[in-house]
Amino acid sequence: MSVNRLTGGAACAVLVFASVTLTGCIGNSRSFSTDTAGYRTISEDVKATGDVHGMDSVTYYSSVTAPVIYYDLTAGDEVSASQKVVEYDLEDLINARDQAVLTSKSAENTMNGQVQKSNSNQSKYNKAVSDIDVYRSTYALYRQANDYLNQGQYTENWDVDCIADSINKDLAQKTADLSTKTTELQLAQAVQDECAAIKLMKDIEDLNQDIADLNADLASLPPATLPPEEYAQTVINGNWMSDIMRNWTEASTLRNTYESQILNSYQKEQLKNSYDLSTISVGSAEENLAKASAGVSVDFDGIVTESFIKKGSVVTKGTPLFTVESSRDMKVDVGISKYDIGKIAVGQQADISIAGNSYTGKVYEIKRLAEATDSDKAKVTVSVRFDRPDDKVYIGLEADVVIHTNEKEGALSISCDAYYADDGGDYCYTIDNGVVTKKYITVGSSADDYVEVLSGLSNGDVVITDAVTDDLVGKKAASE
Repeated sequence: MSVNRLTGGAACAVLVFASVTLTGCIGNSRSFSTDTAGYRTISEDVKATGDVHGMDSVTYYSSVTAPVIYYDLTAGDEVSASQKVVEYDLEDLINARDQAVLTSKSAENTMNGQVQKSNSNQSKYNKAVSDIDVYRSTYALYRQANDYLNQGQYTENWDVDCIADSINKDLAQKTADLSTKTTELQLAQAVQDECAAIKLMKDIEDLNQDIADLNADLASLPPATLPPEEYAQTVINGNWMSDIMRNWTEASTLRNTYESQILNSYQKEQLKNSYDLSTISVGSAEENLAKASAGVSVDFDGIVTESFIKKGSVVTKGTPLFTVESSRDMKVDVGISKYDIGKIAVGQQADISIAGNSYTGKVYEIKRLAEATDSDKAKVTVSVRFDRPDDKVYIGLEADVVIHTNEKEGALSISCDAYYADDGGDYCYTIDNGVVTKKYITVGSSADDYVEVLSGLSNGDVVITDAVTDDLVGKKAASE
């Protein structure tokens, strides 16, 4: 509701008179109550009623999941800043922390053990690959030596060479088959396929025997017409090649075995991720334990407005515990209609009345959302902050607020008791040169006690505040 005011009191009323004859001594001066036109500060007021709240309102939530072993708050209780009001049972959280530590240690040992084993297999794999290269090169040298010895006997030993080549082809095929069967055996053993494993072992045994037989056949080929010394050398070379081929086969088997037991980058990353997750679990468990150990403390002096739990409750993380509104820093929330909201601005002075006690305040916040009230008229919530609230200001209590708006300083004004209006306009009566004078004026803003005069009067003019009619105009007058 919008009214005009200066210092308080009733709203300035416009006095309208008909012509009334007053009796008195016409020849004598009459005394009147008067006031003086002067420069004053005038401001327009907006009155409203609202509820008292704390400037800060905080709902506290549980940061952990645990039983509450201490809590003794109900709505209306006072709390102080830093006061611990909730304590938790720590047993389950301690156990969870210890379990997380053990799990993390186990994950670390698993990761280190598998990585160490993989590194060892990598070294063995590298050695097998190197051995294969050596055997391949050495075998080629011995084969080259024998070929050189037999070069002169090529024509005579054609049939023998054809047989040897056939044996070598079979030998190479058998060797390749042996490597393949060995790999398949490892896979069958890994998946515990006993039937397949037994068959593969039999195949490998047969291949080894075939290789041995082929090597024996190769070694037993006659040197034809080679001289005894050269023939002896070819036999020696053949034996070396047989030994080299056997070692070559074994190295190939080892290479395939160790290669399957080397962790690739994705497997190592998976182990590392599992360990990292376990360390995160440790950190989370320790953080939960630390939060529970600290309990819940209030951040500021205030009043409990809502309480959601009781001592002995088992709360989960995120459960609301209680709500506190500040008691040192307080406000009144009032609803302002569309007719008055344009007059309100942050920082405007206000008077607050609660149960017969008066306070001062300032407009602190104007919401940007209008909400419908019980009368279905939308109003904007305006918060008026107390300058100095005391212990007689109760949260939730109704308060009357007067917001001082549109303040004008140095406005020429007269008392509302001297202000009249009729069909001819606004006017007042003055004492001018000792007689009653009627003066039409132009008015502006009005306050509870005074009305602004825009024209028609000058600073210092004496205006009559008693009831006067036109019949007294021109009569002698004096101020009481």
